[in-house]
Amino acid sequence: MRIGIDARMIFMSGIGTYLRNLLEGLRRLDAENEYVLFVRRADRGRLPPPGENFSIAEAEAAPYSLAEQVRLARAVSRERLDLIHHPHYSAPAFGGTPMVATIHDLIHQLFPELCPSRLAWRASWVMARRTARRARLLLAVSENTRRDILAHLGVPPQKVRVTYNALPPGWGEGPAPPLPPGMAQVGEAPFFFYAGNHKRHKNLPLLLEAFAGVRVQAREARLVLTGGREDLEVELRRLGLGPEVVFLGEVPHAALDGVYRSARALVFPSRYEGFGYPPLEAMGCGTPPIVSDAASLPEVVGEGGLIVPEGEAAPLREAMLRLLRDDALRRCLSEKARERARRFSWRALAEETLRAYRDAASGRAP
Repeated sequence: MRIGIDARMIFMSGIGTYLRNLLEGLRRLDAENEYVLFVRRADRGRLPPPGENFSIAEAEAAPYSLAEQVRLARAVSRERLDLIHHPHYSAPAFGGTPMVATIHDLIHQLFPELCPSRLAWRASWVMARRTARRARLLLAVSENTRRDILAHLGVPPQKVRVTYNALPPGWGEGPAPPLPPGMAQVGEAPFFFYAGNHKRHKNLPLLLEAFAGVRVQAREARLVLTGGREDLEVELRRLGLGPEVVFLGEVPHAALDGVYRSARALVFPSRYEGFGYPPLEAMGCGTPPIVSDAASLPEVVGEGGLIVPEGEAAPLREAMLRLLRDDALRRCLSEKARERARRFSWRALAEETLRAYRDAASGRAP
């Protein structure tokens, strides 16, 4: 088969991580099919073909734009593919190539406040529903996302398959990479880590409130976050938090491995995740996550971490204190975390996706 993959988001977080892990799995497992990766012009030199059966094609259109509805569709048509895989809900509405689409979450649809405008929110619903109807198969990255798709996009259950996100080969193994320069501010102090963006649904003001309560009882504790402090400055001042909260700025993904391994725990109190990569990455390093009981997070973490009620600072604070003080509990959870993380393998992701490609291209999909 000649299979196209829309890789325009490969250098982003989230969907980009999914794409990189999927391509690595396909490179290792599949030397038979031919793959065409669609990228934007600026990224063409940054993405060498992963293997001999991979080639690069240009599709100059930004994700979630009107231009992709025309330019990406034309680029796909030119390549005469047996199948096209779009790794997000914003796929061209027209085209005759059989399509598989991955839907990671419905966050833009279910949380309109995260969209730049009411018009953008309505457009996100239109795109998601059109993609769901046009695709021969939809891949959901968790059972929670599959339930959301069935509840809101009006497709039959047999059309949606769960293909869990995965860790890259070798993640959390071997020597730890050097810590980012910002970690020098932490020194030898025990610290909690948050990895991710600072969007509203991530509940970072709640995290700061819980950490302020931890500091009352454990003055030595630190909190380390990726990203900058600007959007949290008001909360930091309100809670009287200063240098004990460290912001690392933008951290290369490979460098996160060392931070995860050094942390007492990952704290991830998000209100909604289609999957939640940081808890999985932490578990792969043997670091237990503390997550909210929202959306897919309990499904991913299982017994590999602590799960607390979403939106409540006191249980989050107590969970942090438990992992700060109880070494036996942390060692137990560390073992369970590594065991849990092994279930989300790159091999399973690639094999299940290949099966979906074959079924969709052959017409066996509903």
